[in-house]
Amino acid sequence: MSIAGESRTHAPMAAVVGFAIAALTLVGCGSAVSTATGPVGQGTPLIGSSAPTTVTTGQTLADDIPPGRGIAEGGGGPLSYTFREEWRKARAEAQKWRSGAYLIIATGQYVNDDGEPNSWALKFIDKAAADAVLLVDIDPWGAVTQTREVSGSDVSSFVGPYTKRIPYSIIDSDTAVTLGKASLAAQYPLDKTKEPSLALNFSEVDGSGPYWTYMLFYESTAEYVSARVDALTGAVIPTD
Repeated sequence: MSIAGESRTHAPMAAVVGFAIAALTLVGCGSAVSTATGPVGQGTPLIGSSAPTTVTTGQTLADDIPPGRGIAEGGGGPLSYTFREEWRKARAEAQKWRSGAYLIIATGQYVNDDGEPNSWALKFIDKAAADAVLLVDIDPWGAVTQTREVSGSDVSSFVGPYTKRIPYSIIDSDTAVTLGKASLAAQYPLDKTKEPSLALNFSEVDGSGPYWTYMLFYESTAEYVSARVDALTGAVIPTD
């Protein structure tokens, strides 16, 4: 499975991208401005011998995370997963740490057009007055690669007055990429961009959201440009 312009094993700018995502979240703005696209659905599985296949794991409940898509490139090989399926797997790991653990932030770098990065970094807490945060890294094939607990004064780096539980009914990462990429394509030549990334969280400025933020590095001006997508409705939100 190819990553837009990069391989999963090549991420020289990962730390810079992560910092840029954090900065964007903090100020609640980015470089891209576009009009709302309106609500979207959860998407339709792709069908065909060469198209990604769709799988469902577990039972979907009204009060649980909807399954994501399992994608086998070329119709064969190991499945990789869109975000909602990755979230289901990462949450199971987080609830071994604390049974009430819930997601507050997720980020992924070098995201392809199926909404799959080289790795997802998810942050979990188990109560509003958090005394610890669990960091979970998971690869595109659903394997948890690392967990780490943060406690004490370092918790404030992840939890603030507008930190909230990510609701289960968000649009999936593939839809977020489609909407975000289309918004940026209207303003920037995509062949002059690289390092696509996604972030999912609430605004740290006013608590609005949750939002998906799709970000690209624009080579012509050497800056990160972004599109912000309402994670519940799919509307592209102006970021000026």
